[in-house]
Amino acid sequence: MSMALMSDKSKAKSFMKRAGVPVIPGSDGVLKDVEEARKLANEMGYPVILKAAAGGGGRGMRLVTKGEDLEKNFWAAESEALSAFGNGSMYIEKYITNPRHVEVQILGDEHGNVIHVGERDCSMQRRHQKLIEETPATILDEKTREKLHETAIAATKAIGYYGAGTFEFLYDQDSKEFYFIEMNTRLQVEHCVSEMVSGLDMVKWMIRIAQGEKLPSQDEIEFRGHSIECRIAAEDPKSFAPNPGKITKFIAPNGRNVRFDSHIYEGYSVPPFYDSMIGKLIVHADTRQKAIAKMRVALDELIIQGIKTTRNFHLNMMESADFANNKFDTNYLTKYY
Repeated sequence: MSMALMSDKSKAKSFMKRAGVPVIPGSDGVLKDVEEARKLANEMGYPVILKAAAGGGGRGMRLVTKGEDLEKNFWAAESEALSAFGNGSMYIEKYITNPRHVEVQILGDEHGNVIHVGERDCSMQRRHQKLIEETPATILDEKTREKLHETAIAATKAIGYYGAGTFEFLYDQDSKEFYFIEMNTRLQVEHCVSEMVSGLDMVKWMIRIAQGEKLPSQDEIEFRGHSIECRIAAEDPKSFAPNPGKITKFIAPNGRNVRFDSHIYEGYSVPPFYDSMIGKLIVHADTRQKAIAKMRVALDELIIQGIKTTRNFHLNMMESADFANNKFDTNYLTKYY
């Protein structure tokens, strides 16, 4: 029941609002038509963002900065949502300028216990697609971090959810306020960084929960150091155009606290039909600075020939002063790359 509720973003937002979770101002449920969208946009003020109720991965989303562009973006987003999800229902929100994308990993069991496995900063994105994830989110102060964790745990209990899940939030760096975006009732790509800092095996715990076992207490979870994940995709590192083809040489990096999760091998042919991600490179170190340095070395060691990959993009990011100094947001790549 809770999975069905969270699968519809507009219904999820309405429920969270009633549960006292901070949400971004916007429509209460799905939009009836483009005229309702126009009315709400005028009331909230531009910019606004149109989102597919059944959406995910950045599809069915359109940023609208002025009234004359609303209608064409509404129809474009609806068409994309219908094609991708078989559901063209849309909702609208006030657009927060220059936010960070922060999410909380939770685990719940059927006995009513819920714990968090820390938060992740997923702000380095392109067209709403996450490219680099890390934990902890060093942009947060301890008071905000604690409040974020408490909010995610309370929300999990409110919907009676158990298993692994993630609550995603937008964080306003100016006001230090966070707002619920959505909940993913599954294990996400970036769960690996949470495993690295907590020592928990998320997949193993999903199985144990399904078998009726109880979770450990929150006090038993110890968080250590900093972890970064780079999504390696079969794409041009500059244009991000897909680049399927045969891998002629493959050498994975290795070493202590270096992990490469992938299905590829030398001779493997990357097909053109699916998502272009072909691997996840994850590192762990005592501090964020050391994790960045370790990721730089690991990327240097990663060899994938025969196709273009985003390896060099990630190398550029690891060498970026803005990334090192935490001076970026979800719009960074749109502005500077």
